[in-house]
Amino acid sequence: MTTLDIDYISELAREAGRIALSWFRSTTVTMKKDATPVTEADKAVEIFLTEELRHRYPDYGILGEEGADVDENAAFRWVLDPIDGTNAYAAGLPVWGISIGLIQGHRPLAGVVYLPAVDDLFAVGLEGPATLNGRPIHVIEHDPITPQSIIMSATDAHLRWDIRFPGKVRAFGSCTAHFCYVAAGSAVAGLNTHTAIWDIAAALPILERAGGRAELFGGDPLPLKAAAGGAKIPEPIIFGHPSYFDAIRGYLQPKT
Repeated sequence: MTTLDIDYISELAREAGRIALSWFRSTTVTMKKDATPVTEADKAVEIFLTEELRHRYPDYGILGEEGADVDENAAFRWVLDPIDGTNAYAAGLPVWGISIGLIQGHRPLAGVVYLPAVDDLFAVGLEGPATLNGRPIHVIEHDPITPQSIIMSATDAHLRWDIRFPGKVRAFGSCTAHFCYVAAGSAVAGLNTHTAIWDIAAALPILERAGGRAELFGGDPLPLKAAAGGAKIPEPIIFGHPSYFDAIRGYLQPKT
């Protein structure tokens, strides 16, 4: 088993957040070849994290959304999303985050997600509970769904489903934030589409250690091996406490 200084990773995420905040509301957006947005801050944060992690953990590989690819055959790899929620970041909205996940092979082990604009830091080490700003968190489970219940939604959910959920639907545009706020009990469950490994490498272990689970909307396990190899997850993901999954699937009727 590897060793991990989660306090060091947390401080690294905070420093990356300070870099991102220095560009916030004054950045330029360009489009990558895959038609997704990128800013100067995305690139600067990934360069910073890659350099720091290579120095502290020289035997670990690194995979980043903006191109970092160091030793893909390493037993352990850092998976970086320098700014998850780039569209929100570029629009000047506050829900976006720095995501630093650790995987072994294709299995997410631990990670930190930091949302600098609201100063929320979610973390989970190799052992112990998932935390928000140092306090243990847990998913909602078995509470009845009411008009006040919340699900965290993919931003394109209204195009995919006829949504009959009796409560509230929130779409912040940051997959990692959705996972983490569900883990913290802010919403009963969440949905995500167009998911890549850097979207979940840090958030998934936070969710799982908080008592939640993620699976494909159709019910199959997440294809993590393919995702760790670079493939997008081909189906929407549902996440939260599994006691809600069947009910939420019933509230979402695919559009024809």
